Amino acid sequence: MKSFILDTLNIHLEEQVLEIISNYKQVKSKQPESGGILLGQIRGKDVYVLKVSTPSTFDSASRYGFERDKRIAQVIINYEFDNSGKKTIYLGEWHTHPENIPSPSRQDKQMIKDQFTFNELNEPFVLFIIMGLKGFLLGKYDGKNYTFLECKE
Repeated sequence: MKSFILDTLNIHLEEQVLEIISNYKQVKSKQPESGGILLGQIRGKDVYVLKVSTPSTFDSASRYGFERDKRIAQVIINYEFDNSGKKTIYLGEWHTHPENIPSPSRQDKQMIKDQFTFNELNEPFVLFIIMGLKGFLLGKYDGKNYTFLECKE
């Protein structure tokens, strides 16, 4: 498990989570973005990202864009919630960028803001991971502010 301090939270990423996301790095010149959702559990200020969804054939992806299918994601969220004794919840989003250490685009920030604004959340924040070629950006949005942490692999 890899741990990071992000704002007031201790974020713990299961090794398998990073391995799965890393498998979708955009290493080829025409490889599209990929993405999914982050799932896990909260214990006080400790956030455990335990699982991620992988891209589905119903998602829309291009070299510089990704939009996941909301219906498929909701099925996964419901399944994990129900099968964990209502402990595993939606924590946020992940996707890839074709750059070494990624930074969020305007569209990325708007997507995270929309997730926060238009969805019923269990927590007062949304997390996100943007995987690049040599590292990833870990972020949080709390309805007012974005917090970012660049993480090199």
